[in-house]
Amino acid sequence: MVRNPGFRGIVYDVDVSPGNVDAIFFLTKDPSPMVRMVDEIAEMGHMPFFQVTMTGNGKAIEPGVPDVKRVADAFRRISGSIGADRMVWRYDPVLLSGSVSPEDHAERFSEICSLLEGCTGRCIFGFFEPHAKLGEKIASGLLREASAQEKKEVAATLLPIARSAGMELTSCCSGPVLEGTGVRDTGCIDESTVRRFNIPFTKYTVPQREGCTCVKTLDVGTYGTCFHDCVYCYANPASPGRRRSDPGSIMLGDSVTEGDEIIRLGKRQKRLSDF
Repeated sequence: MVRNPGFRGIVYDVDVSPGNVDAIFFLTKDPSPMVRMVDEIAEMGHMPFFQVTMTGNGKAIEPGVPDVKRVADAFRRISGSIGADRMVWRYDPVLLSGSVSPEDHAERFSEICSLLEGCTGRCIFGFFEPHAKLGEKIASGLLREASAQEKKEVAATLLPIARSAGMELTSCCSGPVLEGTGVRDTGCIDESTVRRFNIPFTKYTVPQREGCTCVKTLDVGTYGTCFHDCVYCYANPASPGRRRSDPGSIMLGDSVTEGDEIIRLGKRQKRLSDF
């Protein structure tokens, strides 16, 4: 059961039985709780993928995010279970300021590359994008949008480091600004990946956000349940009303209430591969 984040009175009833799910992509900054669950998920008949965000931004920016080495250890262990081709490292968002330069990112990026080398073949990076909810932090100078030239400099700096670690460097929603740098602008859950694993897909008729090229997916995440408190987060700002997950509930940190409109999502169509 998943509550619509924009229209709180609508709850989707989602069938997540293996016969109705082609793949599950877990997007997280801390995959360590999943290490002992990966084999069980696969035994249930699911195909799990992971996209793990590791930036090394530090506690001043990401106060609740675990240490990079701890996250990298979990990343490597999961990769050993499901394979490097189903693991993606996200270096996102790239933050620039008076005290953080492209060279600083090169040092961080290189360190994380050394921790993940051989455990993934791809890194996705992207830049901070302004959001109305972050107006005060932008006005104070804590956060700012990188210029087109800075984005090109970062791409030029990170690309050879990624290649030396055996990783393809791709960008997310960067648009034409990185054309000619050697960095492909692809979706996070991209067409080439789902094709490689023979996962059927459709494309969004209207992109999720400007420049998005992801294939169509169903998001079962829930706002108000993250305790990382990243300063650039527009979706889940620090709040005393945050909810922890209830293992006994069919919703993430939530419950169905009187007056909710329940919409049961249809099952996927049968395909020849099912027979």
